Amino acid sequence: MIKKTVLLAGCLLLALPASAFDAGFIAGSISQPASFFYGLSAGSGTIVPMVKFEFEGYRIKESGLNSLSAAVKFRPKFGSFAPYAFLGVGSEFAKLNFHFSEYHFYTMVGGGFHIFFSSMFSLRVDLRFIHSSDFDRTRVSGGVFIHL
Repeated sequence: MIKKTVLLAGCLLLALPASAFDAGFIAGSISQPASFFYGLSAGSGTIVPMVKFEFEGYRIKESGLNSLSAAVKFRPKFGSFAPYAFLGVGSEFAKLNFHFSEYHFYTMVGGGFHIFFSSMFSLRVDLRFIHSSDFDRTRVSGGVFIHL
């Protein structure tokens, strides 16, 4: 328990001094079975240059399931183009509760890019490969983001 607490505190301390924050609306398609999803994504910079934390929450329309995920993202920026790669974990569930046996945990890896229209606004295109003991899925999405 102490190791988990120290690890979580360390991760939070990495994000505290960072002034970069982004948030956006995302939507797209998930395979197996093909479904539409929509949700929110938020991210924060760290004290390590080009490394960000990302948190997402979305709802899969056809199945009615919800998903929450967290990832570490490596994102350099070249003018108005910012490619990225990430590694993360998440969970799908029907209802948010403390019955963790009802959750489907997964890992994910992927990448994408932001195209900046100004220093504050960007469009994002994203491809994620989601793996669980129960399923393997591919997620394609796009989004509109604000960067503060």
